[in-house]
Amino acid sequence: MATKRSAKRPPAPPKTSTGPTQGSRTAGDREARKLGAKQARERQLRTRSRRRAARRVGIPALAAVAIGAAVLLMLHTASGGVSYAGEFRTGGRIEKLTLPKLDGGGTIDYGALKGKPLVINFFASWCPYCVGEMPAFEKVHEQLGDSVEFLGISQSDGQAASVALAHRTGIRYPAGFDEAGTFFRAVGTGSMPTTIFVKPTGEIAYVQIGPLTEESLRQAVQAYLGVTV
Repeated sequence: MATKRSAKRPPAPPKTSTGPTQGSRTAGDREARKLGAKQARERQLRTRSRRRAARRVGIPALAAVAIGAAVLLMLHTASGGVSYAGEFRTGGRIEKLTLPKLDGGGTIDYGALKGKPLVINFFASWCPYCVGEMPAFEKVHEQLGDSVEFLGISQSDGQAASVALAHRTGIRYPAGFDEAGTFFRAVGTGSMPTTIFVKPTGEIAYVQIGPLTEESLRQAVQAYLGVTV
């Protein structure tokens, strides 16, 4: 009896590799992630560096713009022939000041007064404290002679009324006319009377708010301008 031979299957062909193995794919992914993270860190570092550089340049630039804007605000020409430039607080400096003369026509230019200590006094006919202190200013002006310049400025007042006040109180030092009070507002005290003590360099040594007597004015001239009667 013939035995049945079992059919032998032909051996399977060897597998050929058509792509990376699981292990090689995992290693490749890790390398790609590392490279991507490195590139991201480098981009962050470059961005931070640019921002720091921009801040270093930008802060001084912004400061310069702010200072320039402040200066431009003070370069002012008002109606009525009033013009001024500078910073008019204590420690500031008068750069320019031109005013019409209160009486007699023409103008008063700070450039002609610069080089000597200067006392600027704002007054108006409607200000009783101004009226009360003006004779004392004239007395000290006479006592100091040519060692200190004086300048009166009528502000926010009618010209005729201020001229009459100057004659009545006897002031003989130069007086300017700031009809609209533009320069007075730039000084910024908001109160009358106001007196400014200016050094020969144009630096403002002190801004006085309120009336002065003859004695307190002499003391202020000595304290802030270094001139003794």
